[in-house]
Amino acid sequence: MNLEQPCIRISVRNLVEFILRHGDIDNRTGGADKDAMQQGSRIHRKIQRQQGAEYRAEVPLRYQIPCDGFILSVEGRADGIIQLPKRVVVDEIKGVFKDLKRLEEPQLLHLAQAKCYAYIYAEQNNLEEIGVQMTYCNLDTEEIRRFRETYTRAELKKWFEKLVSEYEKWARYQMTWRAKRNASIKTVEFPFEYRDGQKKLVESVYRTILRKKKLFIQAPTGVGKTMAAVFPAVKAVGEELGEKIFYLTARTITRTVASQAFAILREQDLKMKVITLTAKEKICFCEETICNPDVCPYAKGHFDRVNDAVYELLTSTDEMSREVLEEQARKWNVCPFEMALDVSQWVDAVICDYNYVFDPNAHLKRFFGDGVKGEYLFLIDEAHNLVERGRTMYSSSICKEDFLKIKKLVKYGEPKLVSALESCNKQLLELKRECDGCQILNSVSHVYIKLLSLMTKLEEFIEDCRDEVIRKEVLEFYFGIRNFIYIHDRQDENYLIYSELSEEGKFYLHLFCVNPAGCLQEYMGKANSTILFSATFLPINYYKKLLSTTKEDYAIYAESPFEPGKRLLLLGNDVSTKYTRRGPEMYRKYAEYVMHVIKGRTGNYIAFFRLIDSWKKSGKYSWNCHRNRLKL
Repeated sequence: MNLEQPCIRISVRNLVEFILRHGDIDNRTGGADKDAMQQGSRIHRKIQRQQGAEYRAEVPLRYQIPCDGFILSVEGRADGIIQLPKRVVVDEIKGVFKDLKRLEEPQLLHLAQAKCYAYIYAEQNNLEEIGVQMTYCNLDTEEIRRFRETYTRAELKKWFEKLVSEYEKWARYQMTWRAKRNASIKTVEFPFEYRDGQKKLVESVYRTILRKKKLFIQAPTGVGKTMAAVFPAVKAVGEELGEKIFYLTARTITRTVASQAFAILREQDLKMKVITLTAKEKICFCEETICNPDVCPYAKGHFDRVNDAVYELLTSTDEMSREVLEEQARKWNVCPFEMALDVSQWVDAVICDYNYVFDPNAHLKRFFGDGVKGEYLFLIDEAHNLVERGRTMYSSSICKEDFLKIKKLVKYGEPKLVSALESCNKQLLELKRECDGCQILNSVSHVYIKLLSLMTKLEEFIEDCRDEVIRKEVLEFYFGIRNFIYIHDRQDENYLIYSELSEEGKFYLHLFCVNPAGCLQEYMGKANSTILFSATFLPINYYKKLLSTTKEDYAIYAESPFEPGKRLLLLGNDVSTKYTRRGPEMYRKYAEYVMHVIKGRTGNYIAFFRLIDSWKKSGKYSWNCHRNRLKL
């Protein structure tokens, strides 16, 4: 094997999920991918610790397949390798909320993962046969059910080689495109004359990527932060310092600006595929986003067609606009949102909202799932917003009244579920009686235990429910409980637990993430380098503390490119945008200030108001602008 050949890496999990998936998109199975949840990892560790000396946990495995012109490396980590006297057994552990009595056989993709590990281990250790054990554990009761099968190395070899052969064309495409892309990057130059301070930013970004560090950039409006971040990141990809760029934003307008920056570079014949991910609700072809084959024609048989749709798109065009994606999805009769997520796996840059990377409920598991790390470069725009967004993503709340609402929906014929809901409600009622408006709590583990029990009952109900209206409400409630359990498992000294009695009389239990730095770092650690930039990053040490846990992060300040002598700062100390001070008199003062300014000199003016309500009401107080044009 020529180890100097380029290497394409793929995880065992991604390989089997990509090649072996089939059938429909169906959101009626509420517990999708639950084994990736935090409590699933906890069960993994507990089961592993209970095994004997013959059990080796978390065994890394890698198998390299020589292909024509490159090496395909299939990598993963077996949950356990059991060395029995007469046989070796590969153990794959999955945590579920499902009643194990309903589980008649291992799930196809779970078993496929285990078979991959079994083949790799058998091949590398010259074993003629090997056992595969699927261990399912109920996350509530901790009941365990195992399925065991023995395979010969020959039959595993035949199965594995077929699996890999189906993936080889994708790896070959990736290899060919990578070479073409990198060659084109070498000729790309910065597209504008550098503004004051902009070249320093470009150099700092590139050096940070080269050293695999994080960089905080405080740069005022007008410096050209977007291109100063995108250009060196693109050049770094060409130097193989990263394989994929994630441009992360909080707003649609900044996603548009980022897309334009890549488009400007492509004018120099840059070969780079860039996709902007659009929210499911916006790109969905149906009037209502209900993702199951009984309602959505694009969900039915989606996985049977989507790989062909994606491959055709990748090999026929470099344009990945929303219009192109929608046209391709209609042609192949597949879900445009899910197809876009699949396309993102093969493009060079992904422009998306923060939550696709950092949100534990919405992040792209193919890139950021447990144990997954890639050659990624993160460019985080308006990164000051990530503090509050991070707090929101890693916090969770439950409302006592929601339990009563769900109880009313399911009270007939579901005694076990009703009993579990009542048990949770009782715990919350006790906390409510102790709450005087707002109360800080040391622990809510007693509620957590009841919620774990409730999850099993909810999942059974969701699987059996045929009333779509009821099922939808219960499913939404289920996801809220699941998130609360997940956040409870990961809470630490950076969290505040408190109860709240709202003005409407509703009782809430909150797990509030005060400092999201540790949670964010968990995902930033999956990238080679992270560049965070904002025009409002001061004091920068405050943001470094709330956005990162590493001490060696870099920081740079950029000066404004505008001449200080042409700047006039006027302060009106008798006006306020506070809600309590708004009214006709305050709106009149807003209008008077604007009038005084525009009367001073003829020209074009833009007036920015903090709230849309303010400028609309200010507009009621008319003024004669004469030759001035006022844009609101």
